[in-house]
Amino acid sequence: MFIIISGPSGAGKTPITYTITDTFPNVKRIQSYTTRKERTKEVSGTYVYMTAEQFEKKIQEGFFLEYNKVHKDQQYYGTGLDSYLKIVEKGCVAIKDIDVDSYKKIKNSDLDVVGIYLTVQNRAILFDRLRERGESEQTINIRLHDRVDYENAQKDHYDYVVYTDNFEEAQKQVVKIVEQEFKKRGIKCKKSKLKKHEFMF
Repeated sequence: MFIIISGPSGAGKTPITYTITDTFPNVKRIQSYTTRKERTKEVSGTYVYMTAEQFEKKIQEGFFLEYNKVHKDQQYYGTGLDSYLKIVEKGCVAIKDIDVDSYKKIKNSDLDVVGIYLTVQNRAILFDRLRERGESEQTINIRLHDRVDYENAQKDHYDYVVYTDNFEEAQKQVVKIVEQEFKKRGIKCKKSKLKKHEFMF
């Protein structure tokens, strides 16, 4: 089972991913590779940062399970194949936030994918969350103005759509989704009490 989280910037992909891994010890996050710059207050270990040249060399070496250029600034994001295989070989469930185009490719593969799309009903929340994490207005425009409509139009490709306007309710919803998918597959895992984090959206 491979849980994939997608959604526009500010929808809460990183905090929802950590909600799931904190709650279910058998779910392991796959680290992302990217060419974008590190943000202040970013959760340590979420990304491996690379130059475009380093990333493209890894592409040629067949390093990535999936990769794509995302947003108008065309920064690379990718998932290491080895990272995914190590989790699966340990009998654990992999989880990763992946852009909508890469998700559709993986969904059509032989992998056992559960797709959860995150978005909001009040779009202003996305702008507020990106400002709170210190993004410039230029970056916000790149990530939201031309991208949200496109990404939201892909939500029907996903197994679940979760609205994160109320983040605590969204956390409860995704926990129930994972429990439901585990039950379908006969996966047993003792649920942990959710830790409180100061998540950055």
